[in-house]
Amino acid sequence: MELIVIAGMPASGKSTYAKKLSRAVGYPIIEKDNIKEELFDTIGFNCYAEKRRHDVAATAVLLRVADDILSCGQSLIMVNNFRDDAKDALEKLIGKYDCRCVIVFFGGDSDVFYRRYVERDNAHARHRGHALQDHYPPWPGDNLEYEMTREEFREKFEMLGMDKLQIEGGARITVDATDPASIDVEELNERIIRALRETKE
Repeated sequence: MELIVIAGMPASGKSTYAKKLSRAVGYPIIEKDNIKEELFDTIGFNCYAEKRRHDVAATAVLLRVADDILSCGQSLIMVNNFRDDAKDALEKLIGKYDCRCVIVFFGGDSDVFYRRYVERDNAHARHRGHALQDHYPPWPGDNLEYEMTREEFREKFEMLGMDKLQIEGGARITVDATDPASIDVEELNERIIRALRETKE
């Protein structure tokens, strides 16, 4: 049984790569952002504190679903930009099933990730609940344009440990995702498969 965790900075290409890896190894994907989007649509939020609670809840649901899948003996891929405060729960999950685990960390130039993050939001290329900060769904007449500042990006992502996740109980592969087009997907897939085989040897 195997657990592949795709982690790292926002806008680093985690979700895009996870889909390619899933096709290569045949494992299902669970992703925190998908859970958050369902919470945005079904519950909404009226302030940033409520939005943060959705994030915490989505991480808890992600780990619970992963637990249920692993308990059936099914390998999987999990995608999340884990914060420091979720590290213990993730390590506990890995230890509970003693599964082969690889953390694939998408790192690189944070300034590039910030610019890509802003461009993605400005292009409305993702659920608007991610970009809006104070309330969702939008109110009539709302300006739906929101551009996160570089300092906000640092406070919400880098300072919370998303740029340096280290986990006990699994191998770690670091990917420079500054330029996603430069990633050799087949070679990375092979590295992951090889690391999984070596984890319990």
